[in-house]
Amino acid sequence: MEKMDFRFLKRRIKGKKNLSKLNDIKENYKSIFKECKIIKSKQLFNIKIGKYKIWLKEGTSSSSLMTYLEIFKEKVHMKKAGFSGKGNKVVIDVGGNEGYYVLKMKENNPNLKIITLEPVPSTFKLLKKNIESNKLKNVILINKALTKKKGKLIFEIIPEVSAVCATNIKMQKRPWLDTKRIKKIIVKSTTLIDLCKKLKIDKIDILKLDVEGSELEILKNSKPILNNIKKIVIEWHSEKLKRDCIKFLKKNGFKLVYQEKKICGDLYFINSN
Repeated sequence: MEKMDFRFLKRRIKGKKNLSKLNDIKENYKSIFKECKIIKSKQLFNIKIGKYKIWLKEGTSSSSLMTYLEIFKEKVHMKKAGFSGKGNKVVIDVGGNEGYYVLKMKENNPNLKIITLEPVPSTFKLLKKNIESNKLKNVILINKALTKKKGKLIFEIIPEVSAVCATNIKMQKRPWLDTKRIKKIIVKSTTLIDLCKKLKIDKIDILKLDVEGSELEILKNSKPILNNIKKIVIEWHSEKLKRDCIKFLKKNGFKLVYQEKKICGDLYFINSN
């Protein structure tokens, strides 16, 4: 796990009450990531960071804010020009987590229409609260996984780390992970083709995929409508998956315009057509 940048968060927080909550989160972080303790509390609370009211769960608050930092500080999924949402109309966010990507994209472009999918019910609850509490309009929330077929599937989660969930969590190497903490749940699923049909979407400006290893099967199943997508950003979780996604999308008319040089990062594609 990376270190939490509490100084960045502190600069964005005003008021004694919010700063006090930040100190509580700091203690939570020390307990989980330094002392390897498990905090099982599901109590919800909120903290005002920047322009947004952020809802958190006590047991996962520190891991949630690490995801917040990835989006708001490091600009994950937006590092390449043209992927910030500015000037765009429709974005589909697959792997919505607790909504930080949506919050940042709406900050960049308030008029943007975003469809975000998050399959885990407990995480979806926070996603919904974060969107509704900040009165964001033109955001469609879907409590489903995006896969190669409609129905239901077995999903793996880590209750204390909401950002890590997948059909197979162990696909990506995580030295810190005690595999005994992995739990299995059943979630609903849909396909990109069916989603676009139901919502009457014929053009997608940005498709963002962060689905912990299911990216390639989603792309292959969406082949009939790939030409309707202008840009795709994919967070890859293995070298093989990275190579396969690049090969598949290049073969189907997309140009790789940027890739991050690290163990796990984003691939940015633009439709050549």
